[in-house]
Amino acid sequence: MGQAPARHDLLGGLSAGLSAVLFGAIIIWGRYVLERGVPVETMLSIRFGIGALVLGTAILVTGRPVLAEPGERLRLVLLALFGYAIEASIYFTATQHGTVATVTLLFFVYPVWVMLWARAFGGRGTTGLTVVALVCGVVGAVVVVGTGTGLSIDRAGVALALLTSLTYSGYLTGADLLIRRTGALTAAMWVSAGASVGLFAWANAVGHWQMPLGAAEWAPLVGMGLASGAAFFFLMEALNRIGAVRTSIVSAMEPLAAAVLGFMFLDESVTVGVAVGGALILVGSVLASLARAPTPQEQQIP
Repeated sequence: MGQAPARHDLLGGLSAGLSAVLFGAIIIWGRYVLERGVPVETMLSIRFGIGALVLGTAILVTGRPVLAEPGERLRLVLLALFGYAIEASIYFTATQHGTVATVTLLFFVYPVWVMLWARAFGGRGTTGLTVVALVCGVVGAVVVVGTGTGLSIDRAGVALALLTSLTYSGYLTGADLLIRRTGALTAAMWVSAGASVGLFAWANAVGHWQMPLGAAEWAPLVGMGLASGAAFFFLMEALNRIGAVRTSIVSAMEPLAAAVLGFMFLDESVTVGVAVGGALILVGSVLASLARAPTPQEQQIP
């Protein structure tokens, strides 16, 4: 009798792990695209467009509604344009100023920001676990910043990575407060499609639209789009099987996945200071997840 729940939990944990690895792979592919001179706006517009097609296909196959709920459609579009698109743009710009591992570790301060936003809007008191999570996150970021010299990260990269985490926390908080009736898969498709269209318009307006050429540029772009859709699918599977709290804890392996992939494919190194600071950030991330109640709106797409 106990085998079925155990298998259910195992599949949920594996799904969360696969989701984290796929998100890490997206970052690596993004670096490949940027190194070939493709502008950030072009790269993300195409990636989000492919991701929206993948998510739309999954919605049709599973029979879920394509349209967001009335009253939430404009909100999703605004979240896509002023939250998701901006956050992703800043994130990949940050990776041009430091290693993938360092940027991702600094980005993972975001659960602490989300926790603080949630407490500010929810009016809940600060618990001991909250304080410990905040201290771990802040001290970890300070250690990464203090030791992140040379190839690890520069000052602009630090500022951009932390700004990304703050922007992403605002996006998550907004999604949690404003999107209540639209399913997570449908909401993800709308946000991905909205970000794609918005970035396409912005890239053309500022002269940053550049059609990729050849397999060297298109292959990683297609990989990013397909991985985005697959990562969110596995994330939803994990949420359905093991819940949001355990999913967010397992998903904290994303920085590890990004660091390993960066070491394997980008010849990046990880300093002792970055490793120690990163460990503190991850501890803070897990504790912050335990101190609050995450919702399915927590899309971990960088």
